[in-house]
Amino acid sequence: MAQPQSQQQLPAPVMKILLGHELLRQRKEAGLTQDEASEVLHCTQQKIAYIENGGGIKYLELKGLLAAYQPGDADRAYAEDLHTESNHRAKRGGFRSRFRQHMRLLVDLEPTCQRYFSHLSKLVPGLLQTEDYMRALFRAWRPSTSQGQIDTDTAARLARQKILDNTEQQFWFILDEAALRRTAGSRDIMKAQFLRLVEIIDRPNVELQVVSFDTGYYMGQAHTYTIFGYDTTPPVDIVYLEQHDGGDYVDDIKRTPKYQALWEQQKAAAMGPEQTRRFLLDLVQSS
Repeated sequence: MAQPQSQQQLPAPVMKILLGHELLRQRKEAGLTQDEASEVLHCTQQKIAYIENGGGIKYLELKGLLAAYQPGDADRAYAEDLHTESNHRAKRGGFRSRFRQHMRLLVDLEPTCQRYFSHLSKLVPGLLQTEDYMRALFRAWRPSTSQGQIDTDTAARLARQKILDNTEQQFWFILDEAALRRTAGSRDIMKAQFLRLVEIIDRPNVELQVVSFDTGYYMGQAHTYTIFGYDTTPPVDIVYLEQHDGGDYVDDIKRTPKYQALWEQQKAAAMGPEQTRRFLLDLVQSS
């Protein structure tokens, strides 16, 4: 089972999810229930569920499960390789170290996923912001941050945008019209931001849709979230839920499909890419 090609090695949490899914597949092929697997490790059924949902597993526990599941040599080696990779720690001082702790996994996920789907209701997403728009947002934080911190945060966010140049990744953004109507700084800043979004639509690996006010209420309109999709075996999706003081990550195989369904509903509610282009050009003219 070949690992997907990407710009960077998959983050350790993703490797744990992959390992959990692989152990789930092997357990089912072995014809065992979670309760029976728990007897192998002398643990609870809840712990087996935790492992299979990507919570991680000790090597001796892995050996015990593999002995019970009796997979083929290739599947055994694959599970052991996943375990090794899931315990690798990122080197200090790299690009990800420029970001606050809750952002580090996010920064790791962005360049490694094959699919990046994002819905925002109040702001233009960071990957699509102009520098002036960024600075206007950073100046709005309270308590106020220093000019030096604003410069650092702006440079880091601009550096993150380079992932859009990777045509092997697919990026898809859905914005509520409210994100475009809320002014960040002057009209000139917003006009430049709208033009930036028009330019983004022309990229072969980026799609952008806007949900207009005329649509009325639609499912999940107040939620800001991102789905990171991996074309692994089996496929893995991780959902990042943005909050004021950080963010939560959802990788539960029972919850992530609900966000996929929500995403499809929001795509249906939004204007198509060409309608969005005309809408943005109208905003430029009125700015």
